[in-house]
Amino acid sequence: MTKKNNLLLGEYSMVLNNVIEIFLFVNPLGAKSYEAEEIIEVFSKERDEKVKVRFIPLLNFNSVKRQLLDEKYHSTSIENRNRLYTDSFNASLAYAAASMQGKKKARKFLMVLQEMIMESQGFLTKSIVIAAAKKAKLDLEMFEEDLMSDIAKSAFTKDQKLAEEMAVNDTPSCILFNGVDAECGYRIETTLSTKLLHGLCSDDTIAQEIPETKNKFRFQMV
Repeated sequence: MTKKNNLLLGEYSMVLNNVIEIFLFVNPLGAKSYEAEEIIEVFSKERDEKVKVRFIPLLNFNSVKRQLLDEKYHSTSIENRNRLYTDSFNASLAYAAASMQGKKKARKFLMVLQEMIMESQGFLTKSIVIAAAKKAKLDLEMFEEDLMSDIAKSAFTKDQKLAEEMAVNDTPSCILFNGVDAECGYRIETTLSTKLLHGLCSDDTIAQEIPETKNKFRFQMV
């Protein structure tokens, strides 16, 4: 192989590594999760590298309890908790169905759905789900078919398994891989900001706060 070809392969390898990957675990009905999604969307547009983003619904009673506390629901009764859990599950299935038409469309659908829920301050209804699908420009016939499928349920189960593998128990939680180390990433369970995300992706070793910040949030996949 010529020296020129070796250089080209080296450049190609650098391009492949120059990818930021983000897993954002969210409560599909939570206002805090919606705010985190907005921050991730802004951050991804500010980077020169390719940024791969996945929103992953995480559903457990801990995330429902956090939603009740964060959003100051008047009723924290068992009935209200069960209702929120059911609505979150149905929203997660709708997101899984939307994902079959592409990740970007699915993220758009989820954020539109959350906006509608926050505006109405009511229950999740089939009409709201369909309205969000229309606004996100999904293929409605395909969406409604996938919504009732076992594939959507299977996708939801895989998402919960991924959260378990990454030791994520609460929402919103962000896992970031900056493309330098495929096995070691950063887990952010505090307040998310574009400044923090940029810092974790920085290779500036001069600024003292950057290495300290990276060590604080560093985690390794088991």
